Amino acid sequence: MSYNALKVEEEVRKFWDQRGVEERWRAFDPNGRRFTFLEGPPTTNGFPHVGHIRGRTYKDVVLRFWRSRGYSVWAQGGWDMQGLPVELEVEQRQGLRSKKDIERFGVAKFAEECNKLVDYYLAFWEEWGTRRLGLWLDLKGAYQTRRPEYMEYAWRLIKRAHERGLLAEDYRVLWFCPRCETSLSDHEVDLGYAEREDPSIYVKFKVEGREDEYLVVWTTTPWTIVDNEAVAVHAEYDYAKVEVSSGDGREYWWLAERLVPQLMQMFGVKEWRVVETRKGAELAGIRYIHPLADLVPERATRPHQIFTAEFVTLEQGTGLVHIAPGHGPEDFELAQRYGIKVTNSVEINGVYNELGGKYAGMYVFDVDKKVVEDLKERGLLIYQTSIRHEYPHCWRCGTKLVLRADRQWFIKVSKMRDEMYEELRKVKIYPEKLRYRFDDFVKNARDWNISRSRFWGTPLPIWRCQKDGRIMIVGSVEELKSLAKKLPPVDDFWLMHRPWIDQVEISTPDCDRWVREPYVADVWMDSGIAWIAAVDGERKRDLWEALYPFSWVTEAIDQTRGWFYSLLATSMVYTGRAPYQSILITGHILDKEGQKMSKSKGNVVWAKDLLGRYGADPTRLYLLTKAAPWEALNFDPDEVKHAASQLNILWNVVKFADTYMSLDGFDPRRHRLEDLLGKALDEDRWLLSAASMLARRVAEHMENFEIHEAAKAWVDFVVETLSHRYVRLLRRRVWSEEPREDKYAAYAVLFKVLKDVLTIGGIFVPHVAEYLWQNFVRRYEPEAAESVHLARYPEPGAVDEELLSAFDEVFNVFSIAAEARNKAGIKLRWPISRIVVRGASKAAKYSDLLAYLANAKSVVEGDCPEGWIAHEEGGIAVCVPGKLEPDLYYEALARELVRRIQVMRKEAGLSVSDYIEVYIDPQHDDLRKAVERNGSYIANEVRAVKLTLGKGPEGLYGKEWDIEDMKARVYLRRAG
Repeated sequence: MSYNALKVEEEVRKFWDQRGVEERWRAFDPNGRRFTFLEGPPTTNGFPHVGHIRGRTYKDVVLRFWRSRGYSVWAQGGWDMQGLPVELEVEQRQGLRSKKDIERFGVAKFAEECNKLVDYYLAFWEEWGTRRLGLWLDLKGAYQTRRPEYMEYAWRLIKRAHERGLLAEDYRVLWFCPRCETSLSDHEVDLGYAEREDPSIYVKFKVEGREDEYLVVWTTTPWTIVDNEAVAVHAEYDYAKVEVSSGDGREYWWLAERLVPQLMQMFGVKEWRVVETRKGAELAGIRYIHPLADLVPERATRPHQIFTAEFVTLEQGTGLVHIAPGHGPEDFELAQRYGIKVTNSVEINGVYNELGGKYAGMYVFDVDKKVVEDLKERGLLIYQTSIRHEYPHCWRCGTKLVLRADRQWFIKVSKMRDEMYEELRKVKIYPEKLRYRFDDFVKNARDWNISRSRFWGTPLPIWRCQKDGRIMIVGSVEELKSLAKKLPPVDDFWLMHRPWIDQVEISTPDCDRWVREPYVADVWMDSGIAWIAAVDGERKRDLWEALYPFSWVTEAIDQTRGWFYSLLATSMVYTGRAPYQSILITGHILDKEGQKMSKSKGNVVWAKDLLGRYGADPTRLYLLTKAAPWEALNFDPDEVKHAASQLNILWNVVKFADTYMSLDGFDPRRHRLEDLLGKALDEDRWLLSAASMLARRVAEHMENFEIHEAAKAWVDFVVETLSHRYVRLLRRRVWSEEPREDKYAAYAVLFKVLKDVLTIGGIFVPHVAEYLWQNFVRRYEPEAAESVHLARYPEPGAVDEELLSAFDEVFNVFSIAAEARNKAGIKLRWPISRIVVRGASKAAKYSDLLAYLANAKSVVEGDCPEGWIAHEEGGIAVCVPGKLEPDLYYEALARELVRRIQVMRKEAGLSVSDYIEVYIDPQHDDLRKAVERNGSYIANEVRAVKLTLGKGPEGLYGKEWDIEDMKARVYLRRAG
């Protein structure tokens, strides 16, 4: 059987299930050496794709490594099953476009559909995102954010925040998604920036009481001019009153003095002069007329004037800033400072209300064009262009966000920001070079807006007394039931969801009617409390204390502002500590052209398609070795085939070892390595040193989460050290029919090394490692661990650095010799009289090995003879004859015949141990002479008991070959 990933994996999964291997591997001892992992829960609202497979492969590899080192590993699964991502897909499936549509559809029915949807996707995630990948997470005990016992911890958190004075209701300017009709937190906003083109306009506001005098402002959001309340200048900047001449007469424009020349050039104004300059402080108090006063009557009733502000810069614009307090945090703060009334003419759905005057009932971004037209019609538009810039969009639906003032609930992160940063500094972040992303975000963290105007999520446990406005925080289902005067007839699961939670009636001696605030929590709070909610930490305190803070978490780079942040913030509120000790930040997956994968582009690679076609192990190995975990990876499905070919090399090395060990009756219990080590050759001792070095290097890389380097070291050892080097050297010993002690020493060495290779390989490619462990290791050594995944990581033995260095040089000389042969046009199979080597002092001791590798009769040191071909690398030169030497020509042809007979043996289905009869019918004298002169050599190499010149009897397997433009027919059969 040749290596077939899909068949191997199916068979191995059955073995694991039958023997309960995974459960035994995952058995957790809270009192032993522990490595605790907290799963970043995937949202079950879509199918797993290659990006998920990459991240989940890292999770599995790290867990397997620490388990093999003797640690008790906590590997609980987890699923994020609520929030906007789920709601949006249900809306799409049901043809719903707005919150009003949901209310007409029925909130209860909508919740039930959300619950069905996550169950549908959960099955795919468990199978293709976990089990088929070989990811050993506890799925039966996986946490789910929709369960009441989990959701309670969000309630506990909010109650704890309230007790610590960290919960606040406030009126602030926040980003809203008009499509989803809800506010977003800062870290959600940061997840959705995308480049877009917006209008860029320069507008003049007429100074009150002065006929031709104007303030010039710039904006990229024309729609916000509807809600303009003021203009800001910097008190210390110089501002110029510029006389501008045109065909219509003169006007006077106020601009920052430093910007005047460039702005006049941009505007195309050729005749202008500065007639007056003033400091910004002197402009404060100047009043102006709202540019759309006749269209927005409500704005015309209030005074508009200039104020000073520190946030004004000269980097862009005119030095005068248009202020719309309902649509900008700095604008809002200025309004608060100066007592400007803040009104909001834009509703949560992005549509203007009656305060918008002419624009009432219109969508904000449709108003952009209308405002520009109206300004132009009034002669107030100076210049219009467009700008490409990064602008926030909804992280889930992709809609352009809107800043608007509203009343929401916050956790006052600003009060604990310094403590958060100090805790974060104690956390190890891999790679260290990406720490700044998280550090900077935490250092500048703003209060966390936790309220969302949605349906399928954890309801905020905040009830307000309708008599006096007091609030009460409920911390558990039990507490809710104790307070409730009336409960809906549902179980705890549905009780903790809308609309049933809103049907709970609460009255207390001091308040007849309490009403819940109509929000659900930010979905990032759901996953953010996993550090305690995942294990029900308050009820299972001993277990939680054994896990917390978790040894390790990992997710993609954007989670520095997502899940990593929400974990830190919630843990700081609850315990004052960071919930994790180390973080691995991973990069994103792109397509093979370096483009972002998306459904719209049709370039998403789904896990089911990928694993169903190539298998888990080749996919894992490719993802592990292609790039560092933190780098972006350009995914090319065709390259997975190369990983499969590398695993095929491992398969063939084990098959080679098994074949010859079986032929020679090797038994590791009788042929013990410690007894035979004295009979081992230097190449055997070299392999042991190389294997010890491998174990050491892989462990060092894994401890530093350099997973790519660990996996590459393992693959390189399998392909280069084992297959291309050691097996090449070993063949001459195993082909020998003589009972040599050094052969059994080699088998003992190879068996030990292959055990180590499979134990380490089980970390990266768990299925094929298990298959070979069962069908090779345990066949020779039944008392070996029942599963490769229950075996201990190999303890590195002594390393002979001098021997490693010498053999590195031996193979380097061989490589250089091969290049020289290539230049001379002499195939490696063709023997040559000698090679001449210069500059390889360490390899000199192993001239017999070099001769064997280079297929030369001898190796000599010295300078190149005349007419020979040389190749030099790194100070080592090797020379070979310029052409095939006549006396070795027939031996070369004999070797060509041997290669073809070996191919025929394989095609005929013969085993290595089978003896054969061979008939060779050459059509050229040179081939005939080659057989006549080298018959014994050919027969020995192909295990022929009979070698005859001429046509074979009827019924033999025969084939015609072309050898160096000479034909020969070869016939063979198994010897009787």
